[in-house]
Amino acid sequence: MLRRLRGRFGITAPQVSVQTHVPLYLRLISIVVLVAIALALAGWVYDTGRRMAGFDQSETGSLVKELRQTNSVLEEEVTRLRSLLTASQSSLQIDQAAQESLSEKNKTLVSENARLKEELAVFERLTKLDGKADDEVSLDRLTIRAEGTPGRYRYSFLIALQGARRGKETKFALQVVASPRLPVAGAKITFPRRDDPDAAQYEIALRNFKRVEGKFEVPADFSVGAVEIRILESGVLKASKNLTL
Repeated sequence: MLRRLRGRFGITAPQVSVQTHVPLYLRLISIVVLVAIALALAGWVYDTGRRMAGFDQSETGSLVKELRQTNSVLEEEVTRLRSLLTASQSSLQIDQAAQESLSEKNKTLVSENARLKEELAVFERLTKLDGKADDEVSLDRLTIRAEGTPGRYRYSFLIALQGARRGKETKFALQVVASPRLPVAGAKITFPRRDDPDAAQYEIALRNFKRVEGKFEVPADFSVGAVEIRILESGVLKASKNLTL
């Protein structure tokens, strides 16, 4: 009996734990509260980490708004600068066009001045020969130049009346004879040709002297070697001049 009592109440007696009975709903409430606290703590830690790293949402929103305003200002400035650039380009184009026009006018005036000087020199020479020249008509300053299109040529010369015929209006007929570079029988081309649409340019009327200009066209494969200018009155040759190209 003593041994049994020692085994039940002594040092070697079996250990017994006593637990308080907790209802299930209280346990569930406790779990929910703990989970909410954990989530709140996790959110706080997350926000704190973002702030420390410079990724605060409010600051980011403010920064985005500021950047958008800056971008809007820059777009307005770009639009204004583009308008100024367009206006500057238009002004520059106008200035360039005006400068080119002035340059062309200057070239024309220089050329005209040179031409007038030549004509004046010829007129002075003719005046000195007044009463001494045997020919009734003289030709000077004959030029022949090719134009851009193959076979097209432009001629220019000064024609003047001599002696007693000066001051009296006289009508002449002009003939232009183009000779090939390599002589071939019957290969010369004489202008004006039959039914020539520019026949009027071959009629000359003058009192003293004038510059005559015109053009003629030969086949593209016709190599012009020389050009002769003939002045006729009622079919009679009065003057001629030949120029080798």
